[in-house]
Amino acid sequence: MEKLKTNWKLVIYWFVSMSLMNVYIIPKFINDEPITNKRIIIGVVVSLIISLIMGTLITPKSEDK
Repeated sequence: MEKLKTNWKLVIYWFVSMSLMNVYIIPKFINDEPITNKRIIIGVVVSLIISLIMGTLITPKSEDK
């Protein structure tokens, strides 16, 4: 949990970028499928899980000077 607190900007970045890709870019331009409520919910949930995983994998910056 401490890693998520120190890497909160990275978690937000991953969430926004992955949700944009999963909900809008891939269905609209690659698959030519309509954007539905089910796709939005699944895309946001997958993006949240991926962003939390990426936030815990990245090591926090060292504050030593």
